[in-house]
Amino acid sequence: MRAISIFLFLLIPVLFACRKSDQVPQKAVAATLYDYTGLDGCSWVIDIEDGSGISEIASFPDTPVELKDGKKVWVTYKKADSQTSICMVGPRVDLTGIWERD
Repeated sequence: MRAISIFLFLLIPVLFACRKSDQVPQKAVAATLYDYTGLDGCSWVIDIEDGSGISEIASFPDTPVELKDGKKVWVTYKKADSQTSICMVGPRVDLTGIWERD
């Protein structure tokens, strides 16, 4: 009985320590994808929920995530080298990682 108690004592913190999923880094932030293709010069934009607001996506990483308007995702990103754009909905970012969010 004591062995079971010790096992549960060690297991429970491990279960609660897992944030997001095993593949999503801790520095990833919540975001929502939007398809702005109907606007001149626009394509995919992202509403980053860390206070950055809407940004134009300059580049995507290789990823199996299906792009869908309104899709909730986790992302890591950096400011894009080139800020020149016709879309002008917000700053341009390069996504360095993208994962599906439940």
